[in-house]
Amino acid sequence: MLILAILVLGSLTSEYYLTMRNLETLLRFMAVIGLLSLGVTIVMLTGRIDLSVAAIMVFSVISAVVFTKLLGGWIGERWVVRGNSFVGPASVVFLATLVVGCVLGLMNGIGIAHFKVSSFIMTLVTLTALRGGNYILTDGHPYYLQSDAFRWVGNADFLGIPFSFLVFCSVLAFLAWLMGRTNFGRHVYAIGGNEKAAIYAGLKTNRIVILTFMISGLCSAVAGILFTSRLASVDAPLASGYELTAIAIAVIGGTALSGGVGSPWRTLLAAVAFAAGLNLLSIWGVSTWYQNLAIGLTLLIAVGLSPASRKRLQL
Repeated sequence: MLILAILVLGSLTSEYYLTMRNLETLLRFMAVIGLLSLGVTIVMLTGRIDLSVAAIMVFSVISAVVFTKLLGGWIGERWVVRGNSFVGPASVVFLATLVVGCVLGLMNGIGIAHFKVSSFIMTLVTLTALRGGNYILTDGHPYYLQSDAFRWVGNADFLGIPFSFLVFCSVLAFLAWLMGRTNFGRHVYAIGGNEKAAIYAGLKTNRIVILTFMISGLCSAVAGILFTSRLASVDAPLASGYELTAIAIAVIGGTALSGGVGSPWRTLLAAVAFAAGLNLLSIWGVSTWYQNLAIGLTLLIAVGLSPASRKRLQL
């Protein structure tokens, strides 16, 4: 009902809201924040939180571009021209981005599961470190992604449906199957519901927690590829605050901060409503500052109204 209400309000207040061009823009934006939200959802189901998703999204692409640039130098190829224009093979960047995302998720998971660092502190430290790393790797200047494959990923569509949205749907379907049809999914819910009982039942909780953070890191990396391909560039300050948006979407979708409650499908519905709402605010000319205020208030209200949020948080 909320999604329908937003669409009706948008159609009544702007002649551009339901145009094909605006809907494609909405779907591309939803694909990015939806992927971040899916990763956050999987982590939150264990009763933990991941504040580093947006930082991983940008850092994984920047580090992949820098690695590919160095690789080109090693084999005698010049893949960065005219200052910071990257013209090297996009396939190498894509693969390296996914690897970096998984490794960063692995590091988060090991710190939380084995060294017993609070997930809030661990991922906050990761966020801060990666944001600084972005500036170090770029020297404060953006990389312009000029390879044809980047343009294709950022702009391709099939029957009017953006390629990026189809990627999001594929990841959503896989995670929905993983959480609803496999032992791994059942174990994640068990940990979020009662971790002590899960341990007594013989579940390898540390391994499962690490895997959830790796999934979150991988989702962030995929989002980074889609996001930067659309912009045809990557810069250090990109996506600042997207982690709050991802958490807000997961909570609005019914994922409990205390763990054990939620699903990827609910996150999908929340992502649609959230993207449609932010898109409408943009069309109305509402500044980013007020949009961020709206995100914060929405998250506060959603947490306050959620019965599960009143449990003791395992952060």
